[in-house]
Amino acid sequence: MATAGIVLCADDYGIAPGVSGAIRSLLDLGRLSATNCMVVSPDFAADGALLAPYLGRIDVGLHLTLTQDRSLASLMLAAFAGRLDAAATGAEVERQIARFTEVLGRAPDFIDGHQHVHLLPGVREAVAAAALRLGAYVRLTREPLPTILRRGISPGKAAFLSLLSLPLARRARQFGLAHNAGFLGVRSFTEPGPFRILFKRMIAGARAGSLVMCHPGVVDAALRARDPVTQSREEEYRYFMSAEFPADLKAANLRLMGLADALKQEPA
Repeated sequence: MATAGIVLCADDYGIAPGVSGAIRSLLDLGRLSATNCMVVSPDFAADGALLAPYLGRIDVGLHLTLTQDRSLASLMLAAFAGRLDAAATGAEVERQIARFTEVLGRAPDFIDGHQHVHLLPGVREAVAAAALRLGAYVRLTREPLPTILRRGISPGKAAFLSLLSLPLARRARQFGLAHNAGFLGVRSFTEPGPFRILFKRMIAGARAGSLVMCHPGVVDAALRARDPVTQSREEEYRYFMSAEFPADLKAANLRLMGLADALKQEPA
């Protein structure tokens, strides 16, 4: 069977030094093919500059963050009620793109959202417009329902995200925006058992061009103060650093690459 190319993207670069340092360690070993950046973090200026050696070797994107000063629930309520200010939202997207470009010296390869906010009505329109202007790709969270049910990993959450992704997928087709072919990695962060077993279930049967999100990191005081997802990050980090990870990829006939190359792969 031919090897299929997939994107393994570490989310939340910049959220805390322990997360950023762990992601760079994985990049040094070739254990990731993408990461996204939370430019609103106070640590991003210092940590973002440290991504310079990896530019051009991996996909580096903007992790659009709109919940730094409000809850996700209130943002979603405003979005679905049609109460988001389109001009203000568009300006915030552009502000974060400008911050990314200022620190990294180039525009993002892709745009997605922390807590998937880029999929919300009133946000996805600005994201699509920005991606079109930049020539960036967008992260879709679509995955066939039978596949979601077969994997059995947070099926309700995965199905909701897949449905939520449909309007952005339509815009991507309309404007010719590049996007991933499948989406894996949805989890509750409270699953029992070793992460290795969970990850092997995640990638089973993955098709070429799929994007797998992950959240590796080392827990530090900054992370504890900013995000509820902590210990599971260290579990992911240990696995991705281990010799088991590349062996599991090989056994699944998968290899890591950027999206443009992954979409060219045709599994047998």
